[in-house]
This record gives sequence, structure tokens and C-alpha cells, in this order.
Amino acid sequence: MLPPVAPNASAAPLAALPGALWLYRIDAEGRAQPASAVAPDAAEPDAWHWLHLDLSDARSAHLAATLPLPDEARTALLSPDTYVSLQRDEEATHGVFVDWTHQRGVDLAAEGQLRGDDGIGWLHFALTPALLVTARRQPLRSVEAARRSIAGQARVGSPVRLLEAIVERFADTVERSSDSLSTRLDRIEDRVLADSIGEERRDLAQLRHQTVRLHRPLTAMRRVLKQFEQRHVTEEDDDLLATVSRLNQRFDDLDGDVATLQERARLLQDEVAAKLAERTNRHLYVLSMVTALLLPPSLVAGLFGMNLPGLPFAHSTHGLAFALLLGVASSVAVYLALRRMGVSRST
Repeated sequence: MLPPVAPNASAAPLAALPGALWLYRIDAEGRAQPASAVAPDAAEPDAWHWLHLDLSDARSAHLAATLPLPDEARTALLSPDTYVSLQRDEEATHGVFVDWTHQRGVDLAAEGQLRGDDGIGWLHFALTPALLVTARRQPLRSVEAARRSIAGQARVGSPVRLLEAIVERFADTVERSSDSLSTRLDRIEDRVLADSIGEERRDLAQLRHQTVRLHRPLTAMRRVLKQFEQRHVTEEDDDLLATVSRLNQRFDDLDGDVATLQERARLLQDEVAAKLAERTNRHLYVLSMVTALLLPPSLVAGLFGMNLPGLPFAHSTHGLAFALLLGVASSVAVYLALRRMGVSRST
């Protein structure tokens, strides 16, 4: 894994290579220097290059045609595919990985986790022992972080290691975002257990949406890496296979953490719904009891309020008291009847 990113200036597109965003030459000791051409160095045969293309620039296709890559790798590099893939032939490895889009001008060193406006981007790449070519249509966070790191004198030993470092940057962002979501979920759980429910349903819905955003690319990466590892399981001493195995294990762990968050959030949503239903039932119970107890006095008041001859206590000086006592007695009678039937006992 590469060390932390140094917030230095961003690279400008190369005038000598239309369609390229940057080109680095990495020597045998892993030190990177800007370059202007992809050419072997007879004085240092172990040196290799990292070229990054802008697929939104039509000139990148002409540049890719000049690169020492097989046709399948060049096609995959320039394809509009938006799904994860990883293929290998005798001359090169190529594919498409997922990454988070990046807003230019954002300090990646100060930004540790996924933001609400970060979407999914696609990193196309082709890999040979002496060349790593990456391409994208939108700025990608992990690629930019890796570029800043090697520009800040971080050392990287091979194209495979650089590709692994880029993918590790993506995994680090997922891990930090997962940790942040876990902390938020802990706070929500504390409020739910304390029966202090306010906006928890909305917060849990947002949290579950964010876990889904993390889970989908992780699932795609895990599936493709696992399939690649199974296809090349007999190649024990292969550096790329060892890298894929490490990344596969990392994504397995991350996907398990995110799946745990999803399950916790779903269970908390169920518990919040149950508590809200219980609260609603208590309110309905109180309202029902009040309504049941006030109905008999309302009936008594209605009877004595009729302006008809023959009403009882109409000429008695204590008629009002008798009517009030009758209303109270009717409420007590209804309450005793409900208690006897078990209706008045709250559950």
C-alpha cells in the first residue's frame, strides 16, 4: 500500500501525448519521474511507465493505438464498459475496476470517507511487465490519490504493485466510510434503546442507502477477483495472482463488515417500527378508554337535555346533583364491565 497522499499540484495534460493526463517513468528503485514518451531505456532495462488517459478526449484512441499492447487489451482500454472485469492473456492483463468519482480541488488528504455526492466511476486498465496504462472518463479518487503519492516520492516496485495500490485506495475509502456508518448506527441504536425515538426512521433509511452504495461495488469486485483467482489457481508463483488473492481477501472482509451494517440497520428499523406501533397502540388505548367512559355520561346528559314533559328530577331542587351522580355511576359501571372483560388492562 502506498503511504499517505501529499497534497501537491495536480498534473496537467501532456502536450507531447494528446489524450494523456500524465506519464511517469518509474525506475528500478520505484522512484517516479514525469516523462514525455513511452520508450524503453537501454541504460535501465528494469524501468517501467505509468500512462493515464482521458477517455473523454477523442485523441486518446490515437494514442492508445501507438502503445505496445495487444489488440484485446487496447479494445478493453477504450471500451465504454461499465461493469467490473479482469482478463489475462499471454502478453497483457486488462480489465475494468470500480472507483469513486473525484471532485477536482478537493484535498484528498483531509477527506477520509465517501461523501454524499461521490458517484461510481470506472477505471479501465491494461498491464504489461513494463507498462501500466489506465484510462477513465471522469476523475477518479483512488487514481488521483496514487498519482499524488508517487509524485510525492512514494516508491512503487512494479505495475502490478501500482495497480494494487490504486485498488487499495478504493478499499481504504470503503473501510473508513463503513467505520463512520458504524459509529452513526451505534448512536442511533443508543437512542432507540433509550426509547428516545425522533428522526431515527429517516436516519436509518439514509444509512441503509449508503450501505447499499458500498455493498454493490464490493460485490462486483469480489465476484470478478474470485473468478480470476479460480481460473489461474495453478499459477502459484505469479505476482499478479498473489495480488488478486490479497485484494480478494480484503474485499471479503469489507463486504462482511458492510453486510453486518445492513443487517443491523434493518433490525433497528424493525425495532423502531415496533416501538412506534407500540406507542401508537398506547395512545389509541387511552383514547378508546376515554371515549368509552365518556359515552354513558354523554347519554345521560342527552336524555336530561331533552325539552320534553315527564323528565325525572325536572321539579326537584336536587335534580342536577342526581343527574351528575347518574352520569358518574354510568361511567363507573362501564369501567367495571370493561375491567371484568379484561379490556381495560393494557398490554
